[in-house]
Amino acid sequence: MSGSEGGRYEWPVPQIDPERCDGCGLCMRVCHCGALEREGDKVVVAWPERCQYSGLCELACPRHAVQRRFEIVMMDRLSEREG
Repeated sequence: MSGSEGGRYEWPVPQIDPERCDGCGLCMRVCHCGALEREGDKVVVAWPERCQYSGLCELACPRHAVQRRFEIVMMDRLSEREG
């Protein structure tokens, strides 16, 4: 979880590019947490709260439609130890 705001939690979830997704379902087969569903002829992250961000869906996609994005956070180690 990345945070909570007003009782609502935010999870990092993979982004699925609908232009690249052909709905083959390989990502759904390897998703052990059940976060993905087919919606029409595309796959979507239907249950973001279930996603464990393992990256298996990204690795399984032959069309590179699934991407996990990361945020790099810089912190001062000295301040962290003092605080």
